[in-house]
Amino acid sequence: MAPEEIVLYGPREAPYTEKVRRALVLKGLRFELREPTRAEDYAKWSPETGLLPVMTIDGQLTSDSTSILMQLDRLYPDPPLLAKDATIAAQQRTLEDWADESFLWYFMKWLNFRGEHAVAATNVGQNQQASRQYAEEQQRPLGRLRRITAWLRAGGTWERPETAILRGLSDRLGDLVNFLGARPFFYSDRVSIADLAVYGMLLTMRRDSIPGSQQLLASRPSLVEFMRRVERETGG
Repeated sequence: MAPEEIVLYGPREAPYTEKVRRALVLKGLRFELREPTRAEDYAKWSPETGLLPVMTIDGQLTSDSTSILMQLDRLYPDPPLLAKDATIAAQQRTLEDWADESFLWYFMKWLNFRGEHAVAATNVGQNQQASRQYAEEQQRPLGRLRRITAWLRAGGTWERPETAILRGLSDRLGDLVNFLGARPFFYSDRVSIADLAVYGMLLTMRRDSIPGSQQLLASRPSLVEFMRRVERETGG
C-alpha cells in the first residue's frame, strides 16, 4: 500500500539528495522535495545531525542517504536497489560507499583550499555569490596569506593544490571506467544503489563544481553514456 506522504528534504543539487530522488523516481513513488532556503532549515529538518538529506514517510524520519535507500528497498522492494545474488549485492554496497566517500573527500579538500566562504555558501546554495566575494578577497594581501595558509592545511606541496585534486579525481574516474567495464550498470544490467551513488557524484563533476572536473568527465565517454542510461531509467 502506498504511503500517505513521502517528503524528501535536501538541496536538489547535492549529490546525496539526487541519489535519493532518483531512487524514488525509479520505484515509481510520489513524493515532495523540500529544499532548504536558510541555514536554520538544516537543524529544523535534521535535528540529530543537522545534515541533509533526510526523508519522512508518514512523518517517520530516516536520515543518511544510504539508510534512506535501504528503508525504501524494505518498504517498496520493486524494483530492487540491490542484486539478489549476495556477492553482487556486496559489490554494489561497497561501490556505493566508495563513491560517497571518495568523491566527497576531494570535494571537501577543494572547499578547504578555496576557503570558509565557499563552505558557508555551499550550505545555503549561494556558490556564485561566494565565488565572487572570494575572488575579490584574493586580490588583497591578507586574502593571499589566507590562501597560502589554507593550502598548507590541505597538505600543500610544490604541486598546485588544484592540480593535485584534479589528478586525484582523474584517477578515481579511471577506477570507475574499469569497474564499469562493458556492463550498462555497475556489476549488473539494472540500476542499483551503486549506480545512484556514482551518478550523484558524477553529476557534481558534470556541473563543474570543482573547476576542471567537467572536462575530466567528458573525456570518459563510457561514464557519460552511463549517466545517460541512469537518466533514462530514473526520469531524465
